[in-house]
Amino acid sequence: AGKKVMMYCTGGIRCEKASAYIRNTVDGVQSVNHLKGGIHKYLEEYGNEGLWQGKNFVFDGRGAADAIETKLGKDDSVQTQEGDS
Repeated sequence: AGKKVMMYCTGGIRCEKASAYIRNTVDGVQSVNHLKGGIHKYLEEYGNEGLWQGKNFVFDGRGAADAIETKLGKDDSVQTQEGDS
């Protein structure tokens, strides 16, 4: 009883649905929270300055992207290893 759940998803929409499901069907759960916008939004905002470690699954053919790869194209100051923006 009184369990707290924290979840995150790639873009957040599955967490919206899953957290509602958990709230309505799992006994003993006090609260369900999720990262708004998912880990993708978090990485776009914080990049390597955030607390995320590892890679995030992405749906654009790369399979997985780290914080810098996720932020590419969102911030002109971020450079690839080859020096291209």
